[in-house]
Amino acid sequence: MFVKSILKFLLSGAILMASVASSSQSLSSETTEREKREKRVMIVYSKERNNERVREFGAGFSTHHSNNKTNTRISNLYINSEGDRSKEDMIRVMNLAWKAYSNNLPDLVIANDSEALEVLLSLDSSHETLPRILCVKLLDPTYKELMGISYIHTSFPVKENIELGTKLFPDAKEILFITDNSTYGDLETEYTKREIATLENKHNYKFTFLSPKDGNFEDFVKRINGTQLKSFAKLSSWMVDNEGNYLLNGYSHSFLSIIDNLPIIGIQNLLTGTGVLGGYTVSSWEHGYKAAEISSRLINNPGLIINDTIKEYKLLFDFNKLKRWGISGDKIPKQSLVLNKPASIYDEYRTEVQLFLAFILLLITTLMVFAVYHMRHSKLNKELMRLSSENIARKELLNNTFSVMEEGVISFDDKLKIIYANDAAINLSESKKGIQGRRFHEVFNTSQPESNVCIHSLLKQAFTEKKSIQIPEFSRIDYHEKESRFIAGNIAPVLNNDGSVSQIVLVMRDVTEINKQKRYLNLAMESAKAFIWFYSTITKQFSVAVNKENIFGAGDGEFLTHKNFLDFVHPDDREKLSLSYDKLMTRKAKSFTVEYRMSLNGENNWEWWERRGIIYSVSTGTSNKDARFLYGMDINIQDIKMRENELVEARLKAEESDRLKSSFLSNMSHEIRTPLNGIVGFANLISDPSYSDEEKSEFASIINSNSSSLMTLINDILDISRIESNSLKFELSNFDLSTQIIEVAETSRLNVKEGVVIKTGLPSTNEIILYDPVRNRQVVSNLVNNAIKFTESGEIEIGYIRRKSEIEVYVKDSGRGIPPDAVDKVFNRFFKTDEFVSGAGLGLPICKAIVEKLGGAISLTSTLGEGTRIFYTIPFDIKPRVDFGESGRKETEDEPITIKEFEVKKKILIAEDLDSNFMLLDIILSKKFDVVRALNGEEAINLYGSFNPDIILMDIKMPVMNGLEATKAIRERNSCIPIIALTANAFESDQMEAREAGCNEVLTKPIKSSLLMMILNKYLLDNK
Repeated sequence: MFVKSILKFLLSGAILMASVASSSQSLSSETTEREKREKRVMIVYSKERNNERVREFGAGFSTHHSNNKTNTRISNLYINSEGDRSKEDMIRVMNLAWKAYSNNLPDLVIANDSEALEVLLSLDSSHETLPRILCVKLLDPTYKELMGISYIHTSFPVKENIELGTKLFPDAKEILFITDNSTYGDLETEYTKREIATLENKHNYKFTFLSPKDGNFEDFVKRINGTQLKSFAKLSSWMVDNEGNYLLNGYSHSFLSIIDNLPIIGIQNLLTGTGVLGGYTVSSWEHGYKAAEISSRLINNPGLIINDTIKEYKLLFDFNKLKRWGISGDKIPKQSLVLNKPASIYDEYRTEVQLFLAFILLLITTLMVFAVYHMRHSKLNKELMRLSSENIARKELLNNTFSVMEEGVISFDDKLKIIYANDAAINLSESKKGIQGRRFHEVFNTSQPESNVCIHSLLKQAFTEKKSIQIPEFSRIDYHEKESRFIAGNIAPVLNNDGSVSQIVLVMRDVTEINKQKRYLNLAMESAKAFIWFYSTITKQFSVAVNKENIFGAGDGEFLTHKNFLDFVHPDDREKLSLSYDKLMTRKAKSFTVEYRMSLNGENNWEWWERRGIIYSVSTGTSNKDARFLYGMDINIQDIKMRENELVEARLKAEESDRLKSSFLSNMSHEIRTPLNGIVGFANLISDPSYSDEEKSEFASIINSNSSSLMTLINDILDISRIESNSLKFELSNFDLSTQIIEVAETSRLNVKEGVVIKTGLPSTNEIILYDPVRNRQVVSNLVNNAIKFTESGEIEIGYIRRKSEIEVYVKDSGRGIPPDAVDKVFNRFFKTDEFVSGAGLGLPICKAIVEKLGGAISLTSTLGEGTRIFYTIPFDIKPRVDFGESGRKETEDEPITIKEFEVKKKILIAEDLDSNFMLLDIILSKKFDVVRALNGEEAINLYGSFNPDIILMDIKMPVMNGLEATKAIRERNSCIPIIALTANAFESDQMEAREAGCNEVLTKPIKSSLLMMILNKYLLDNK
């Protein structure tokens, strides 16, 4: 589809491209100089300096340039700062100001409205030529735009607010339109009247337009308040400020606050909340922001003219006015934004309520914990008192103590048999019967992945050595029907007064959830390639707390100081990494984020990391309470940085692709216009009687040569189109590769420059291969023609080498060679190494597509100034590699074919709307056949019945009825008559569509007489 667009564009707009190219060259040097300095923009206002809409416009304009950090200086010129100047006074002020700017004129002037534009264009002729102008004005279809000036047309939601008002107030009979007595107010009134004229139900309402034309504000207000009840008003005025007051003759009058008898729909969003109900509104701030966007484009693109229209509205309502006029929330559109809506008690005191509930919850929890621990402490105290008074009650005390513990407690006798286990220990077992009197390994199935010593052995060791032993880390209890539980704890002996061991006590606690959290954290750290660190601001000690071994390796020690850690950091990033702590240490910030590069192996393999840190604790001995400990996380962001670089590279490639496409279009224009110039020029000379027959014969030869060049170019473009649509078809057959290369060499010798020799490098034995001979000849010819273009002297060699599983065909020349930076690009579409060499630059891309489609590969080697060798491979096992479709008909050589003589002249019906096309066919066929013409498909159907032709030549594209529809209609009457389609569409999809309609053959224009005669012989002889 893209190539179709190219053809259409090239054949119809080549002259326009040439003129644009020449104008862009003349502007390029000026543009380069202007881009080196700061850009200056002047905004000219014809309204008062303190007007709210003017301030909003300026704020939006400045916000865009501030957000995008453009190198732009903005100056404002108020030619009617107090609002009391006539047009002549504004022109005088403009002339004075322009003289002040004469030595430093702006790059762009923005007229805030059409009145400001008129003042700009009325400057004295003594001034230099005005810079580029952008005018922001109200949309007016009758306005005649001036050449060379860019426009932003603003529109008002008149229709939208009328429809909104009639829905909210269905009983309304009169609609007031309130504006001001300014020039812009008159423009808004005319704009509103044009919009009303397009309404279908306009006759159902009375439309009244009000403004203080005579300066009498009291009568103006009385007229509004005297309006009948069944009405509403639309307000749009530059004279109403954001408090609802009306500015008239230099005085501020209360306005919206004293109008309460009818609802008012406001156009400007500044008015919402000042007394208007609301409605579809426009924003001067957004108009300013849009003007800033377009101004940046105009400054950076000399010669660019923009004509844009802003139609962006917001739907706003004032809650108080909705309540005043009894409009519930379900009556307004869902996308509406409601202002001044009172918050609920929960919304207003959300934070306080949440804090209070949190406090109550904390208080209850504290009391419960205190009560539990108080009860436990009291019980322990009682048991201790009993033990101090009665030694025999010690066992009962232990039982009571262990029964309330969450840890599992098991005591063993000197035979390591269980004599006691609390409930927590029993719950950790899988035994359904009592565990007293049994050994530990008989009740608990434990494993120690990180240790070779089992818990039963540790019990013996504690008994023998009379010392406490810790249960190995990651010890677990395995179950048959539920998840294993990880345990931690201690094994301790209970000694008698004589030092002998009376019992062994094992205390274990379930740490499964803790281990899970640790594993999740470690897994997250490993997956994200991150680690957690602690830093002491007092000792400067830096330690990695989590995932150190995975990041830094299994080293013995920690980092002694943060300076030791900086040895891994890139020298350019060490200072910013150290300084990132300063604000956090002095509590000027709550957190910090910094990016840096680090090499983990010390071999300068730098990777990007991101450090995030927060305060862990603060010092208590200083008045300012500086941070004492910091902690945070470092995450590897190398992949993110690589993606950013890939995006940058992708953008550069896209820009390069766009540049190559533009270059390709320019080159295609040149390549098409060059043969067309020869065809058109010599065609005109043939009709000149002053030239001899020999000269005219030479002219015809030149025309044929240029026509062949043009057809070759178009065929290349069509091949590219087929490649893009994946419809390139092939036809395999056995042929002699050596013979074909010799034929190409003989043909190419006619085109080489003087001093260039073409030779072949072929094996002694000819090679019969299974390949597409037509496509192979196309590839070899393209490679040889490419070598001829770039070889001024020396030789060009064509040959092939037989390898184990493939044949390598090569074309080697002694030409200028290819620059190293272009070697990887020559097979890309739209790329040419030399723009001044003829050709569209499509040959090598087509060759690459054909070779790869047939299972081979193409490549080249080149030395600048010495020559180039391009070679491609033909695999022996080609059949399994390619899905071949039906190939198109091979075009025959343009050799004369004699029409067979028939006893009776055959009748041919030609359906063709263009006189020139019919004339050509008539000249070719009229001597041998009876020919009749139909101008369209409908005539062809009628003539078929009356003329009774032997064969039909059907053009596809015709008026009234096209050839496909006519063919289908004729086929309903006669399924045997030969119908030959004539079409200028060379795509296989179009030809397939013609065959499906009922055509026997499809001939592509321009028609070759030899091919036409061959087809006529075929079908007429068959029907003889």
